[in-house]
Amino acid sequence: MNQQEMIQFKLKPALKECEQHRAHLQSAWKDAVAFPALQSETKDITLNDSQIRTLDQLIFRFGKLQDAMGMRLLPALLQLLQEWQDNEAFLDKLNRAEKLGLLVSVEQWQWLREIRNQTTHEYPDNPELVIIGLRRLVAHVPMLLELYEKLTKAAADRFEVA
Repeated sequence: MNQQEMIQFKLKPALKECEQHRAHLQSAWKDAVAFPALQSETKDITLNDSQIRTLDQLIFRFGKLQDAMGMRLLPALLQLLQEWQDNEAFLDKLNRAEKLGLLVSVEQWQWLREIRNQTTHEYPDNPELVIIGLRRLVAHVPMLLELYEKLTKAAADRFEVA
């Protein structure tokens, strides 16, 4: 597969998928940052059904965006840059992406992954723990969005992806 075919069949669809998740994530995040229960100074941690639906969307899209970046966008970029090795561990691919300037740091990626994993677990007997995780997730949405922007800028700067 030549570079133009790789762009057409791997990079463009990955960018499109990531953009869809980004748009929904950003929309849910804009609503969620105003929820009283997510303000650090509040003791009232109750959420209504509408807020819960918004937070479900936020959690889902946060994970989907990071997954799409890690499983589709980053591999497509590394393959186009001829920096992909099939049998290599994902951590090694992240390290290579950091060295190429595609990621700010591997630690940032792993931190975002940890936050995502913490919020996907349910703690029905400990709502305070759930709120702490949600507050952390909401606080780190901008970091994930910046990472997404960095990857899409790298794609635009290095390859023709109209």
